[in-house]
Order: sequence, then C-alpha cells, then structure tokens
Amino acid sequence: MSVALRHMPRVFTLHIRCDNCLRESSRTVEVPAVDDAPCDVDELVESGFLGALRFNCVCAGVVGQIIGISQERSYGL
Repeated sequence: MSVALRHMPRVFTLHIRCDNCLRESSRTVEVPAVDDAPCDVDELVESGFLGALRFNCVCAGVVGQIIGISQERSYGL
C-alpha cells in the first residue's frame, strides 16, 4: 500500500498576499507523482517547485508573498 501512496499526486493550497494591494488569495497546486516529488509542506518549501509558479493578482500586481501553505488530505484512501 505504501507504493500506491507514493505515486498519488500531492495537493497543496498556497495562501498568498499581493504586495501591491495586500489582497489575500489562495491557489491550489498539484505536485505530479514523480520519484523526487515533495511529500509534505516542508519538502515543498525546500524544493524548487514553488520558484516555477507565477502570480497574477486582479489588481495587475505580479509580486505575491506566500503567507501559508496547507496540504490537502487524500480522502480516496
């Protein structure tokens, strides 16, 4: 069963604050199920996955600060 869990995609919710208008928003990201994919929030922060994401606010701001990350629970188990 651990092999099946390892190959399930991980879903995280990023809580973001726009540096321009200070509006808070959230974004759900799904990390693909690959061998070196992050399994929890700490591994996600340490990985380079977040650096590849782009942010666009409704105010046209493009700089956002991540103020929190939560991992969504897998209910299919």
